[in-house]
Amino acid sequence: MKRIASSLILLVALFAGAALASEDWRGQNRLAGTITDANGKPVKGAVIALRLQKGSSSGPDVKADDHGKWAMLGLGAGSWNIDVSAPGFQTKQLSVSISEGERLPPMKIALDAAQVQQAETAATPSEAPVQEVKIGGVAVTQDIADAVEAGNKALGEKNFKEAVANYEKAYPTLSANLPLKQALARAYYGAGDLKKAVVLMDEMYKADPSNVPNALLYAELLLEDGQLDKGKDVVEKLPADALKDPTALINIGILMLNKKQPAAARDYFTKAIAVDGNRAETYYYRGLSEVQLNKMKDAKADLEKTVSLAPASSEAKEAAELLKSIK
Repeated sequence: MKRIASSLILLVALFAGAALASEDWRGQNRLAGTITDANGKPVKGAVIALRLQKGSSSGPDVKADDHGKWAMLGLGAGSWNIDVSAPGFQTKQLSVSISEGERLPPMKIALDAAQVQQAETAATPSEAPVQEVKIGGVAVTQDIADAVEAGNKALGEKNFKEAVANYEKAYPTLSANLPLKQALARAYYGAGDLKKAVVLMDEMYKADPSNVPNALLYAELLLEDGQLDKGKDVVEKLPADALKDPTALINIGILMLNKKQPAAARDYFTKAIAVDGNRAETYYYRGLSEVQLNKMKDAKADLEKTVSLAPASSEAKEAAELLKSIK
């Protein structure tokens, strides 16, 4: 997504990498293991989706190597959900708790073969029966499963339009599948269709408003779409300790400045600084709001802080110019 500047929109990417937004999952811990079939044969290329907390989109994906082995460093402490999937196998879901500094032994995960069913069709005896596999517990035809796999591949390669085309083939059948819904929202956003991304994230937010990463992502999309009041409402309903990244608060503050509401803007910048006091641009924008409020002493302190934190930044250069006019 984007950080919204006082005269134009400056986007800050939230869809970077495999995670849809926030990287609050990072830490100092490690998980590793081996993926096999029921007979102990390695499952090459199995995808291990690691998600911090139930229903979260926050966390990395990793693939098993040719020997079915995988490892992931840099995981935070907490309860992790693990979904293991591979073509031709049923998705296995499990969870594990990691304590800070704890080193867990390698995990051995065996996948069961996918349940293949014949679809009910009016095919003649000479025609081959339609095969079905299961995705997230829902039986789908092989062409739907292939479309999902092709969409995942295209999304990973940032070929967003191709990802959209493939996901849309599968979506009518799997519209209740939240990971697919989020992936399609990512693809829409990457393809430049913000409105459709907002619609899907709205559905995900309503399904689980307590999912903090999804709520933050939804708020950022709303702000980027100009829906300030709705975005504010989503942010303000989050638990006080849920915000690990101040971007949404900064965006709201900037939009408030645009609406000539410097007092409200200053409040949001102050909240953003409480979340992360090392972002120079936050002090810069709070300084702008204080200039508008004629709080020159406070403005001077914030503008000087901007320069000290990031002297080479564009905000620091502008702050230095403003400081010349403040006595």
